[in-house]
Amino acid sequence: MPLNEYNASALPDEEVRRMFAGCFITGEGRFVLSFLRKVTLERCLGPDASDAELRYLEGQRRLVKYIEALSGCKKSDF
Repeated sequence: MPLNEYNASALPDEEVRRMFAGCFITGEGRFVLSFLRKVTLERCLGPDASDAELRYLEGQRRLVKYIEALSGCKKSDF
């Protein structure tokens, strides 16, 4: 199915989770998740960070946690 025809609401949640798990169960997928963790969840901003920077980073962190939840991967898997 071409990407531009993909309809997220057409698939059951379990199918979406299965697809995420398939992407991130490989060694390369685990590396990607590990990298995303490093540049988001393990990143600290200094005391001079603006409100916008803090909100932006928090949004990135939320997305990484969401990917981990969908794929079934967690920090202890790395």
